[in-house]
Amino acid sequence: MIFLLSGLSLLVAAAFAVISMRNHRRGNAVFATLVVAGCGLGIVPAVQVLYSATAVRSGFASALPGGDWIFGIDPLSAVFLIALFGVGAAAAVYGVGYMAFDSRTPAWPCHALFALELVALALVVCAQAIMPFMGAWELMAIGSLLLILTEYRHAEARRAGLIYIVATHVGTLALFAMFAVLARTSSDWSFSALATGTTSPSGARIAVLALALVGFGVKAGFVPLHFWLPPAHAAAPSHVSALFSGVLIKVGIYGLLRVITLVGPPPAWWGWLVLGLGLSSAVLGVLWALAQHDIKRLLAYHSVENIGIILMGLGAGALGQAYGHPSLAILGYGAALLHTLNHALFKSILFLAAGAVYRLTGTRNMEELGGLARRMPLTWLAFVVGSAAIIGVPPLNGFVSEWLVFQTLFRAGFSADALRIAVLAVPGLALVGGLALACFVKVGGVVFLGTPRSSRSLSASKPGLLLDGPPLVLAAVCVFIGCLPVLVLPPMLIAGGFVAGVPLLPLEARAMAAAVGAREISIMAAVLALTAAAIWLIAQGLRRTVPVRQSETWGCGYPLPSARMQYTASSFAAPLLEIFGKLSGVRAHRGASVFHSESVDLILDGAVVPWWAVIERAALRLRPLQQGRLSRYLMYVISTVVALLAYLLVRAGDR
Repeated sequence: MIFLLSGLSLLVAAAFAVISMRNHRRGNAVFATLVVAGCGLGIVPAVQVLYSATAVRSGFASALPGGDWIFGIDPLSAVFLIALFGVGAAAAVYGVGYMAFDSRTPAWPCHALFALELVALALVVCAQAIMPFMGAWELMAIGSLLLILTEYRHAEARRAGLIYIVATHVGTLALFAMFAVLARTSSDWSFSALATGTTSPSGARIAVLALALVGFGVKAGFVPLHFWLPPAHAAAPSHVSALFSGVLIKVGIYGLLRVITLVGPPPAWWGWLVLGLGLSSAVLGVLWALAQHDIKRLLAYHSVENIGIILMGLGAGALGQAYGHPSLAILGYGAALLHTLNHALFKSILFLAAGAVYRLTGTRNMEELGGLARRMPLTWLAFVVGSAAIIGVPPLNGFVSEWLVFQTLFRAGFSADALRIAVLAVPGLALVGGLALACFVKVGGVVFLGTPRSSRSLSASKPGLLLDGPPLVLAAVCVFIGCLPVLVLPPMLIAGGFVAGVPLLPLEARAMAAAVGAREISIMAAVLALTAAAIWLIAQGLRRTVPVRQSETWGCGYPLPSARMQYTASSFAAPLLEIFGKLSGVRAHRGASVFHSESVDLILDGAVVPWWAVIERAALRLRPLQQGRLSRYLMYVISTVVALLAYLLVRAGDR
């Protein structure tokens, strides 16, 4: 734990350093150095725990209710710490260059809050008792709100902050209720005591699992609890969006997995519910992403999609436990954890690349972009790697984790009990992959290829090392995991076994990884890499020997083709979106000489906002209750006390 505590201390020091030096260039350099050093120290014990299948703990005496404050790193915490510190270090360095482009918004508050948010997230996943967990959870929520409001001058950011803080505190209330039910039969409020007190009635277990799904589900952002996520990701600075999508929403996944370790094997109904929520989130998330014109909102909806894929692995693991298939449970939980890590990497690449595009062009609207590959070649390269990873193309990390999810579902299909029905989720997952492919072909083609659609694209220049370097480093990690899954799968299966309550030795985890084809994936990756290198060398040779003849692209008979003749983002996606009708969330506006389409969130705009208006009207009607005389207020108090006393008398009479 000394390495972790030292790393967190450096992160706090980075926050105070940038506050004391404000906008001085040296302050930014000190901030980035301390954050990278702190993340480097913090990741060391996480890797040690994950590869050795051991756990470390440390406690602090507390006079507060609930007992001592306990922190520790076990295989489950280790996975999330690796994602947190890996993404956090890259995003912090990127953030220094990103914030330098905005002269109106001071950078030092964002940098300081970013470092403190990393500390809060680390404390959440390391807390081993209710009090420190909920304290860190609230610090994480407040820090996230302030980061969303970094560019508070924009109405979009203020609206996103309001939606986020209301949603996250609804989830927090559900967590208070969940822990209250859990702690009823335990000796103290530590997680170890809660785990030994899980022999509670089935009704209490049902309440805990249902409340966990609501409380942690809001943070994870699966459908229909996702409505805060797209506006928050779009409004926040891009390196903050990378942290939110890569790590913050995964804390919800962490919470669900942690609850499973506390209450034991979940019932079958809960596993089926999680699997169904995952499938619907994956399909609807990628469908709604396909309809977006804003590149950051598009990526945010892809986070909903990938949370759905993670939930599919989690649900399959829960079903494996419920139906008595421990190996299937380990595979399902391991797939969920591996995709959690992989998504943190490739989604961070995409958000960082999108942020570079926004900073250099001043717009997130894909309809105004085009031809950026020549002006921003390294950004384009990073975006291609991230896009290929998110759609599951080998030899990249996204393929490995999605392959593991497929393996889990296929193996479920060979069972002799009701678990075999889970194989029906396979076509849904395949549909998600196809729609994701179409979506990123749209983004890559519209934003980076073709010719510029406006002066914004023409004015773009090379982003520089601070904006291009971090996403390229993360892209290299994606390639590494995709080419050598034999090094990554065993520790993820160890963590999956920890969640399933089946402790695995490293040797057993390696044997299971070999059984699901990790070596074959590495061989395939090597063949693909050699094939690509051979094709590139042949192309280079032909380019030197065969003369290249240049001519204008055929313009379908038009004598003067222009940028307006290219596919737009909406026109590219329209044929696919029409298949799904109103479910796609597209609203078309047709006129005599113009056609315009826009996307709406079916949950936020169709349900949450109307109900919020109803609540607001009811609150306005109740406002006169706060404007009465003192005597009326005293009557309210007396009536409440009398009602409570009557309730206590009735309870005492029943006993």
